[in-house]
Amino acid sequence: MPGGLPGFDPTNKGMFNVKKANMMISTLSAAILLSITSGYSSAEGICKGMEKSSCATSTSCRWVKGYKRSDGRSIAGYCRKLPGKKVQSVTSKSDTSKKG
Repeated sequence: MPGGLPGFDPTNKGMFNVKKANMMISTLSAAILLSITSGYSSAEGICKGMEKSSCATSTSCRWVKGYKRSDGRSIAGYCRKLPGKKVQSVTSKSDTSKKG
């Protein structure tokens, strides 16, 4: 639709095309939802699939050596994201145990 607004149908005597508007809202909602959920996944999978050399030079990943499970299955080495830092509370146990 050149020169027109999305969802506006000039051939419909200036009436707003509700069907097109609903389709656009649905598409936009799906895109927003996908971007929110994929952002979370990509943060977790930053190291997934990295080769050993790349993983070793990364500051946010570490290489896990391959091993054999107790059931005999061999697990190949892989790159893993380092655990995040834990948030400490304002008051620690040592502060509350002090008596003045």
